[in-house]
Amino acid sequence: MTLRGRTGSDAAGSEERRLVVGGDRPIRISAGHRLQHHDGKCSRPHGHNYEIRVEVTGRLREEGWVVDKGDITAVISEWDHMFLLERGDPLVEAFETSGDGGAAVVLERPPTAEVMAVVLERKLREAFPETVSDVAVAVSETSELRATY
Repeated sequence: MTLRGRTGSDAAGSEERRLVVGGDRPIRISAGHRLQHHDGKCSRPHGHNYEIRVEVTGRLREEGWVVDKGDITAVISEWDHMFLLERGDPLVEAFETSGDGGAAVVLERPPTAEVMAVVLERKLREAFPETVSDVAVAVSETSELRATY
C-alpha cells in the first residue's frame, strides 16, 4: 500500500492524495468464467488467478487516509472463488437451478479482465465516500499458482 501526493502543510487538508493498493503486492483472487461468444478454448468454463491493483485519489479523511484498505479488499473479495458470467449465458440458469446461484456473479458484458476492472471501479466508487475523486483498477490474469495457508 502506497500513499502518494504532494507534500502539504495540512495533514488532513483539502489537497488530494493517491492511495495505491496492490502495487508491490497485488490483491489476489481466484475466479471462474467463460467467454460465451469466443471461438477458442476460453468459451469453456475455466478459472484464473487474478492480480488486482487499485489506485484511489481523494482528500484525506479525518481518520488519516483516503479510504480504508479494508474497504477496498471487501469489495474485491466478493468475487473470490466465484464464477463470473455474462447476462444471458445459459450457465446463469444452471447455477440457479443447481441451488448454487449465489456463486455466480452476472455481468452485463463478457467477463474479461478489462470488463472486470471497469465493474470493480464502479463498485468501489459506489462504496467510497464523496471525498474520493477517482478510482482506477487494473486486473491481470496470472498462471502462477500460489498456495497460501
